[in-house]
Amino acid sequence: MKPFGIVFSKLSGIPSGVKHDMPSPEELPPGGVPPEEAVAFFRSKGFRIGFNWQDVFKAEHVRAFTVAKAMSRDILEDIRAAVDKAIAEGTTLETFKAELRPTLEAKGWWGKKVMLDPATGQHELVQLGSPRRLKTIFDTNVRTAYQAGKWERIQRTKKAFPFLEYSSVMDGRERPEHHDWDGTILPVDDPWWDTHYGPCDWNCRCTAIPRSQRMLDRMGRTVDDQPPPANDLLPWTNSRTGETGMLEAGIGKGWDYNVGKEYLRGLAPSPLPESFDQGPDEVGASARLSSAQSGLIDRFLKAFGIAPGGEAIWMDKEGWPLSIGRGWFIAPGGRVQLPGGAAGVAIDRIAAAIVQPDRIGWVWVRGRNGRTLLMRRYARTSAGITTLVDVGRDGWRWVSGRASEIAAAYDPHQARDRNGRWTSGHALAIGFATAASSGDAPTRHRLGPVSDHARAQLTRLGLRADAKSVELGRDDVRHILKRHGRDSRGQKPIGAEDIANARTIFNRGIISHGTPRLSRSGSPMVFVSAKVGGHDYSAAFQIGKHRVKLTSLRKR
Repeated sequence: MKPFGIVFSKLSGIPSGVKHDMPSPEELPPGGVPPEEAVAFFRSKGFRIGFNWQDVFKAEHVRAFTVAKAMSRDILEDIRAAVDKAIAEGTTLETFKAELRPTLEAKGWWGKKVMLDPATGQHELVQLGSPRRLKTIFDTNVRTAYQAGKWERIQRTKKAFPFLEYSSVMDGRERPEHHDWDGTILPVDDPWWDTHYGPCDWNCRCTAIPRSQRMLDRMGRTVDDQPPPANDLLPWTNSRTGETGMLEAGIGKGWDYNVGKEYLRGLAPSPLPESFDQGPDEVGASARLSSAQSGLIDRFLKAFGIAPGGEAIWMDKEGWPLSIGRGWFIAPGGRVQLPGGAAGVAIDRIAAAIVQPDRIGWVWVRGRNGRTLLMRRYARTSAGITTLVDVGRDGWRWVSGRASEIAAAYDPHQARDRNGRWTSGHALAIGFATAASSGDAPTRHRLGPVSDHARAQLTRLGLRADAKSVELGRDDVRHILKRHGRDSRGQKPIGAEDIANARTIFNRGIISHGTPRLSRSGSPMVFVSAKVGGHDYSAAFQIGKHRVKLTSLRKR
């Protein structure tokens, strides 16, 4: 085992005069502390359930943690927890396998089994857990986490180290193309790194080493005038989606993206909408920019010294890093969302408040499920107008005006979800259920989006799976609290807290056809059983075109 100081220097991207490469994850020392950026990258991911590895493809892996054939959220969470521990604590592959395997075996996710492919409707004999699969899961997630974290650090230090050198392990096991790319030196922002920043394929061990001009002079090296000649282009097809394309030889199918750059783009917080009912729930759709919109966004980036269309880690006056990029103006769902009113003036005020603030502080914002989120607040007053900008990894928002106007229009405690959208939060859902018991509540209350796991189950039952959200109806909640709010026939009483868990119950539970199959309005009914918070729930939901609505709930 190498001394941890040596290993850490390789992973962190701290340059040295000696050529080195990223160690394999097996070399990570137990108890070692990895770069915090790697941990932050992995923990920023959501969950995606997929039957085939191509169901979650290319840069989608930056936003979502997935394991092919792990069709249960329970199994996926067990694997994710083990990977998180491996990255955060620097555990070895052998420790990872030894700790995770008994859990997967106990839950039946091991060996070969016949499973239904939801995309084809065919039953297949598939491989679930195995030592080889655990190694692939470990290697892929650890390597991408470290490389994503390293890219963030590269961006922060590129003024001092403006060049990168491609480094292959060169132990005879590297791919011929990666062998040829070894030693390539190009500027950090060269487009070549968009597809050649490692890993470039499954089990790729290549990395990029930051270099300064002084280092290159000392080594007798120079920056390459242009990237290496492109290799042959090979066709590829995603058999799950039908998507096709061409790939340069040496880059694996689904690996032609820069994991660090995609992660950085996602760190640029999207704006917070005025209403959580606006727009779709999906994140990451491409946005179409008008020339005027592009000009305003470029104007904002210029204030931070960032080229049009670029992104970078920018340090504020107190040395706090912010990810600045186009993502600041791309709302969840891919909509372009610029500040209202006089957009140009607004852009200037927002940028000035961050670049040249009078005050910098912190504010707590109540977020998803009642959890508190910390946002950095920038304040600037100019010509009698005060501008406040709150920035966090989950989103940002601003207000400008006189102090009295700001106080009236700006609520720093408004609840929002992790995508930066206004939301009720768990606590407000409880409040709705409580108010519904007396009739003092809105007609309905949105809890949040339907999960991919639940959609897949609805599809298998032959039901429509395009509903956007799980909701509560005031009259349904009153009925549930009245009929099931007390001990009855071995059932525990239902309270507002239980009703607030309706979305979790639906998204994580086992869905089957309900009895009756149709509601009085003719909409399909389903029955859901789930274990949440140590309780066994059984619930009935009405499946509508735009929403899934809770109609009955019992607890044991």
